[in-house]
Formats: sequence, C-alpha cells, structure tokens
Amino acid sequence: MTIVICDSSLLILVSKLEIIDLLLDVFERIIIPHSVYIESVEHGKKLKKLDAFLIEKRIEEGKIVMDNIKNISDKSKFIKDFNLHEGESEAIVLYLEKSADLLGTDDYRTIKVCKILNITYFTTLSFIHYCYKQNLLSEEKTLLKYDKLNIIGWYKEELISYFKNKIQHSED
Repeated sequence: MTIVICDSSLLILVSKLEIIDLLLDVFERIIIPHSVYIESVEHGKKLKKLDAFLIEKRIEEGKIVMDNIKNISDKSKFIKDFNLHEGESEAIVLYLEKSADLLGTDDYRTIKVCKILNITYFTTLSFIHYCYKQNLLSEEKTLLKYDKLNIIGWYKEELISYFKNKIQHSED
C-alpha cells in the first residue's frame, strides 16, 4: 500500500472541492500528523467550516489516520529554517520517519522544501489532473473543479489555466 502523508492545505482544498472521497479511493488511506488535525479539524470546526467536519468524519471512519512524529527537533528545524507552520513541518517529518511514498501539499514553502529534500509530492492541481487522466473525473467535472479551485484556492490564475489548457487540449 502506498504511504501518503497530507498537510492541512491539501486536505482542506480537496474537501472544499468535494473530492476527498476520491482522494481516499485512490490512496485508500491518508496519514496526518496531530498538528494537521488541529489546523484542519479543530480550528475549522470553531469557524463552522464544512470541510473540517468532512475531514473529521473520515478520521472517525479510519480512512484518515493520525500519527505523532517522533523527532521534535527536526520539526523545530523545519519551522525555523524554512518558515513553515507546525502542520507542514510535522507532515514533512512524518513523511521522512515513515519513509512515505507521497506528500500531499498545496503550501508554497512546503513545496520548496520538498524540492530541496527530493520528497515526492503532489498538489490538489496535480491530483485533479491525475483523476482526469485515470478517467475518475470527466472533462466537464475536471474543468469545474479547476474553476472552483480558482475561487477558493490560492493558486495563481495562470497556473490553473495551464492545467485547464492541458485538459482541453488532451495533453499529458
């Protein structure tokens, strides 16, 4: 089974796009560090965010598993050296500790760290594209997800347009 660690940014966006179950169908199980739970569920529920309740339900169902990191000093180092938040820092540490296969993130700083450390990562943008290529989303639904991501996410419009163009012109 593929070991996938996710941070809050990805979990929140796939929940808001209503593709969290698709994510869980593709990867079977997602592992998150405790601070990601706090960021995505506890803080979200205080703000009455639907995505927080969706994530919590998948945790209760055992589809998303929480795990604690062991190396607190690495967490502090990532926070200090790369200006990461706790959740993103713990996600990277957990990825390294578990020798995971993938890290799901939409956080720009985390993506930069992944590139530096040769961590295999994916984003919501690339996950949507993957689902289209695997015929899990139709072209119409894929384009609608990108349009919604353009509204709710923090991606530059040019990047979303790039992915939409790939779909519309059936490129890999």
